[in-house]
Amino acid sequence: MFTDEYGRTWQKGNLHMHTSLSDGRLSPENAIRIYREAGYDFISLTDHWKCGRTELLKKDFLLLSGCEYDSGNDVRQGIYHIVGIGMETEPKLRTFHDASPQEIIEEIHKAGGIAILAHPAWSMNQACMASGFHGFDGCEIYNTVSGAPWNCRPYSGSFLDDMANRNIFLPVMAADDAHFYSGDETRSFLFVQSDDLSRDGVMTAIRNGDFIASQGPFFTVRKEENEIIVRTTPVDEAVFFTDSIYEPDRVTRGKHLCEAHFQIKDYDHWVRVELKDAKGRMAWSKFIAV
Repeated sequence: MFTDEYGRTWQKGNLHMHTSLSDGRLSPENAIRIYREAGYDFISLTDHWKCGRTELLKKDFLLLSGCEYDSGNDVRQGIYHIVGIGMETEPKLRTFHDASPQEIIEEIHKAGGIAILAHPAWSMNQACMASGFHGFDGCEIYNTVSGAPWNCRPYSGSFLDDMANRNIFLPVMAADDAHFYSGDETRSFLFVQSDDLSRDGVMTAIRNGDFIASQGPFFTVRKEENEIIVRTTPVDEAVFFTDSIYEPDRVTRGKHLCEAHFQIKDYDHWVRVELKDAKGRMAWSKFIAV
C-alpha cells in the first residue's frame, strides 16, 4: 500500500496465479508467502476449475477467491481462458470444457465476481470472434508466464487494439499467471486505488476502473482539450497507441522521463499509453476514447 501525491491510496495485487491445487509448482501457503514478502497487498489463487476463498490474512494481506475456467479445445474455433475473481459462491458451471465463454462470464457475475479474459494472444483469440461475447470486466495485456523461457506470446496489445476498433474498450490488466515460480512470479501486477483493503473495497475499485497495469512504473494519464498528458515515475520511453497508422509524435524517449505529451488528431478515436523504464519494466494505461 502507498499514497500518491494526491493523497490517494493504492494497493498492489496479482489476480492470476496457480498452486499445487492444480498445475502450479508451489503449495498455496508458499505461493502466498512469496507474494506477501514481495510487498503485495492482495492476490487471488486462480487454480483451474477450483474456486478458492476470500479472507483477510493478519489484517494486512487480502486473499480474494479466484478460479480459472476454460472453454473450447480447438484454436480455430476459439479457446478462451476466463479468470473469475471475488466470487461469493461457487459459479454453477458444467464440467471441464463444456461451458461456453458467455456462460462462464454470466455465472461468474451471478456468483458476485468479475470476469477477466486471460492471455488472449497466447490463446490465439481473434477479436472478430471474441467481440461476440459480452461482460468481460478486464483483459490481460500482459501475462508473465506466457513469455520466454516458459512459453510464448505474452503480449496482447494488438488484440486489445482490434477490440477497441470494434468499440469494445476492455479494461487493461497485467498478471503473472505464475506456475513455475522460477522468475514468472511477482513481475506483472495491478495498482488498485482503494483506501480499504477488503473484498468490497478492491472489487469496487476494479469494477470502477480505478487501477493501472504495471511491472514497476506508476503513472497518471489525463486528457486536456486535444492533448493527452502522462505523468510517471522515471521511464525511458512513452509510446502513444491510437487507431491510426502513422503519427510523428507517437514515441517520446529520454533518460528519466517524468512527463510525456501527445496531440490528439482529428482522425484518432482512442488513445492508450505504454511506458518502459530503464530496467525494461512496462506499464500500460486504459483506453481513452477521444
